[in-house]
Amino acid sequence: MSKHQEEKQKELRVVVLGKRQTGKTSVIDTILGTSATEELVKREGPIDGRRVSLVETPGWWKTFSLNDLSNICKQQLVLRLSLTSPGPHVVLVVVRADRTFTDSDGKFLEEYVELMGANIWTHTLIIFTRGDLIQRKHIEEHVQDPESALKRLIEKCGDKYHVFNNSNHHDRTQVTELLDKIEGIVGKNNGRHFDIDLDKVKEVNERWEEVQTKANSRKHGVQNQRSIVREKAYVHHLEEVRVVLLGWILSGKSSAGNTILNRDAFDIGGRTGERLRGFGDVDGRRMTVLDTPGWWKYFASQLNPDFIRSAILRNVSECKKFPHALLLVIPADTSFQEEQRRITEENMSILGEDVWRHTIVLFTWGDRFKDVSIEQHIESEGEALKWLIGKCRNRYHVFDNTDKKNRAQVSELLQKIDEMAAENSLFRLDTHTHTHTHPEDLVTEIRLKDVCHFLDEGFKRKAEEIRKKIENLCMDIMEEHLNLDERSSMSSPLNLEDESPDSQEEVFIPPQQDNIPEPIKSLLEREFSRWESIIIEGVRESLLDIKSSFELSQDEKRKKTEESVQKWLKNCRHYVEHTVDKIRENPLIRDLKIQ
Repeated sequence: MSKHQEEKQKELRVVVLGKRQTGKTSVIDTILGTSATEELVKREGPIDGRRVSLVETPGWWKTFSLNDLSNICKQQLVLRLSLTSPGPHVVLVVVRADRTFTDSDGKFLEEYVELMGANIWTHTLIIFTRGDLIQRKHIEEHVQDPESALKRLIEKCGDKYHVFNNSNHHDRTQVTELLDKIEGIVGKNNGRHFDIDLDKVKEVNERWEEVQTKANSRKHGVQNQRSIVREKAYVHHLEEVRVVLLGWILSGKSSAGNTILNRDAFDIGGRTGERLRGFGDVDGRRMTVLDTPGWWKYFASQLNPDFIRSAILRNVSECKKFPHALLLVIPADTSFQEEQRRITEENMSILGEDVWRHTIVLFTWGDRFKDVSIEQHIESEGEALKWLIGKCRNRYHVFDNTDKKNRAQVSELLQKIDEMAAENSLFRLDTHTHTHTHPEDLVTEIRLKDVCHFLDEGFKRKAEEIRKKIENLCMDIMEEHLNLDERSSMSSPLNLEDESPDSQEEVFIPPQQDNIPEPIKSLLEREFSRWESIIIEGVRESLLDIKSSFELSQDEKRKKTEESVQKWLKNCRHYVEHTVDKIRENPLIRDLKIQ
């Protein structure tokens, strides 16, 4: 054996994969026994006679579905994987031991891992982080529970998993045990690594080079366009600025409004459908921000509750003066394809064709793309998003809603509004030119009252699932550091009953599942799964805030927990009820047999 072959034999290539904030970087730190002074995608070091290289892949935040993951996230996974060429020996899938692992988490993770290839599982091991925050027996219980999503995931990996205490990087015993398990995986695969699809890597690399070129061109083009406006038009520093927030439900509109005003003017996750306004002084200007109820992300505009259209029109028309800008809010970490383009165009059309001249696309959650530009995201996502940006005359902006102290992002948005106002007169509402879409475009071979029932019953089932998951989440988060009596108190079910008022509703015969096309089932499941993911994340953040409060008694913490959960569930119920009512009350929609 040559020296080169011997060195290659001693090389161990590892990919580290997982959701954001699961501790991927900490895993690498613990394995190598060092902490990087800067963010590095690939790190290397000698361990027990082997040269180990570890590649950290980009994480994700919300587990809706793989279809809703942005193209750039998928591209970055392939590009990072290529850094292990000719392929990794092992993939470490990182899961936090101290967080509830849901069915949607498991389904998304399985699909995401298989983006690398269907045969990847024989090279995969689950690594639990934060093992010091939860008892080992609790992890074992989850792993052995036949109904748990964790058990199914670990079975995909051949029952291979490991637990890390990331808070103690000096504990080399846990690293030695991990390396022994990795050696076992390599041995079981006869020393072979996972073969990367080189044709796919080549295709993605070529596409990425094209994206970078077009992104740079777009960025320079927008800068030149803004320069021309400042030169040709008198850009007046508006003393009073009025903006309206538009977009699909749970897109980050309220967070954006709070970022603009630098205070919690809008309740995150609160009841939507009411007229919400926020006022404040921003950069020495009087600022008015109007939040509007969002539309369904996946449902065509005909299925929107009536309060959405009326609230949007009322907020715009009842403004003492018309708004200077309409901010169309879109999360930067989600896919925007032809489906979203069509639905967005339908919903924006209620304000008239002139609406686009006064609209700026505001991307939220820009902090989730620290290593790529928004222009790269636009070019990667494809024609639908580029069409939208073009309709808005290349006006777009990015917010990091987690950094409200970053006032520069708000100042720059106001500058863009100044420039847009200099080009245009004030926005004037025109409700006579909006286009109508036909119910025939919605679905095929299904009565919409069946969709209505499926929507109503589907929400009830999903709400019950969410309640159970939140009860488990509450126990996981709130149980720590409690005494025996307090744990006994927390073990009783939360009071999460739906408090919707009783109503005399038409009784529908449940539709046969076989009569509902798979695309419709999938559509409804995507919408509810999106709500579930956001609700659970929102409740988790609320629970952590409640838990950290030393001023509250256990009963007070429990009450605040229930209120936090009810707030999110009531908002979802509000949308479902009004959507159902619309279908039931409109005979043209209700009784239509769609061909």
